[in-house]
Amino acid sequence: MFGKRLSILLSMMALAVAGAAQTPQHSSPANPLRVFDPTLVDASVNPCQDFFQYSCGNWLKKHPLPADQSYYGRFSELYDLNREHLRGILEQAETGASRTPNEQRIGDEYASCMDLKTLNAKGIAPLEPMLHRIAALHSAAELPALAGDLQRMGVRVYFDMGSSPDYADSTREIAFYDAGGKGLPEKGFYTRTDAKSVEIRKQYLAHMAKMLTLAGEPAAKADADAANILEFETKLADASLSATEERDPQAENHPSDVSTLGGQMSHFSLAAYLKAYGGPASGKINVTQPKFFAALNELIATTPLETQRAYLRWHLLHTFAATSLPESFEQENWHFYSHILGGAEKQQDRWKTCVSRVDREMGDALGQVYVQRYFPPQDKQRTLELTQAIEQAMGQDIQSLDWMSPATKAQAMIKLHGVMNKIGYPDKWKSYQTLTIVKGDALGNQMRVGEYKTRRDLAKIGKPVDRAEWQMTPPTVNAYYDPQENNVNFPAGYLQPPFFSSKEDDAANYGDMGSTIGHELTHGFDDEGRQFDATGNLKDWWTKKDETQFTDRAACMVKQYDAIEVVPGVHLNGKLTLGENLADLGGLRLALMAWLQKADEAHVDMQSKMDGYTPEQRFWIAYAQQWCSQTRPEALRTQAQTDPHAPDKYRTNTILQDMPEFAKSFACKKGDAMVIAQPCRIW
Repeated sequence: MFGKRLSILLSMMALAVAGAAQTPQHSSPANPLRVFDPTLVDASVNPCQDFFQYSCGNWLKKHPLPADQSYYGRFSELYDLNREHLRGILEQAETGASRTPNEQRIGDEYASCMDLKTLNAKGIAPLEPMLHRIAALHSAAELPALAGDLQRMGVRVYFDMGSSPDYADSTREIAFYDAGGKGLPEKGFYTRTDAKSVEIRKQYLAHMAKMLTLAGEPAAKADADAANILEFETKLADASLSATEERDPQAENHPSDVSTLGGQMSHFSLAAYLKAYGGPASGKINVTQPKFFAALNELIATTPLETQRAYLRWHLLHTFAATSLPESFEQENWHFYSHILGGAEKQQDRWKTCVSRVDREMGDALGQVYVQRYFPPQDKQRTLELTQAIEQAMGQDIQSLDWMSPATKAQAMIKLHGVMNKIGYPDKWKSYQTLTIVKGDALGNQMRVGEYKTRRDLAKIGKPVDRAEWQMTPPTVNAYYDPQENNVNFPAGYLQPPFFSSKEDDAANYGDMGSTIGHELTHGFDDEGRQFDATGNLKDWWTKKDETQFTDRAACMVKQYDAIEVVPGVHLNGKLTLGENLADLGGLRLALMAWLQKADEAHVDMQSKMDGYTPEQRFWIAYAQQWCSQTRPEALRTQAQTDPHAPDKYRTNTILQDMPEFAKSFACKKGDAMVIAQPCRIW
């Protein structure tokens, strides 16, 4: 599903670099992961001055940042454990005469990825047919068909195209055409003029040149090609929206049709591209960034073919470098994207990368076994009960708002009651019947997976939206809200300690997983999600006065996060992170409301102590401990410039500064760092 605006709990940058420590402390009978863990608290820190350090200080001491990681936190701990489980499944699936077709696919793909000897022996020979075709390009008229063939196998050149629900009718899938075709993470990496950004572009040039030389180009030619590629990609970036601008669905709502876009792309035959790619040759589409496609059309006409050939070669190599080409390509890919941009000091073990690859490629085949082994039915039921309690609290919160009119409240309640709860795993598993996996052919397998996913995605266009489909695999340690389908999604891999446990009290579970559930629900009403109605259509259901009230209150959080300097000279972008910040704050407030109501019904003694803490204190510490983590400065810089999530320290301290109830629980006073004069609040 393409172009889908998923409001995701955890930074995808963090997920991309998450992995096992060199000596991971996995959950075990002697060292179990806990939702509330008093041994992680550093009592030498004043909780009213730095609650993140107070709640996580001992965790930080126990978990020095591994050399192969840019980020490591509690999500990484569980991700490690899940990945060990998946490794066991895959190693079992590698052999056996009675393997099911899916076991054959996932086992042979894992074995192929792990077979470095074969990868190194083959070199780039498997890419030679496509490299020869690129080299033989002698006319711009050949580019559309070539681009379509490359995109079909997963090489995202020039732009992106795929299926997504129609903004005007969320029950139907249409084709979305979006900006793309760049190798750096975000527009600003091409356009910022500060010294660090200039340095990164120089390192990107060196990286592209090195990849091209590994593929056989003479060094001088590779240097010249890299410079031309950067110039071309910079022009694509100049015509693209920024990461902040892309958060506004109205800015990307430009309905059109294939015929109209084809007429506008006078130098790029859309018909030839679609024939090669397999997309529909007619029908309604959404062109998310018209300015980009106008610029691309001119660039196709004015850019020398030599530059086009170099650009296509680079993206072909880049796409397959991580796990399907010889070690030298893998190492160079790691050096730029993980070391330079993320700060990691060493590469991960190969098996970790290969497990992640199979989960990414055939997540339902792998996830089906994972769920059977590690996600009992009672876990699904207790998560549903918690979700329903948080939803009830949201209804009460909406009705109590003094700034929202009755008319808008009525629409908000309709949207809330329309939320679909998806917990653990899909009701219907994806079929991989048409996907061929060949043992010993890692690159060919990746190409075939790319084509399988492309065909599957394009087949949705013109058909009803399948609201039961998941956009995350069952073992994933994350969660998301989908505004165009109005549903919340909590994969099985996430619903276990250190985030949720039937063995721990409600204070801990509501502070941690309850705040996550509230986070995802609040996304339906954040600055982006609030623009979609109960059915997922992009439709204004607010009164003008209420919209103004919302915007004024949201401005408080924009200002608050703009002021945070994460590394010297780099501040957070309050507009980029607004949706996640609103969801963090709203989600925690909903969790508190739901828990206090349940505690009142259960006659919980709020003065009693367990492990030395009152129930309220346990609630706040459990919330904070989910964010215990360490991140390298390089990764923090990249995150601040590209990611809608604030770093974990601020998802703790800044959010709690906006919760006066927290200050009361720890007797914090005016003048303490965790107490601010004017807390922000919307929901």
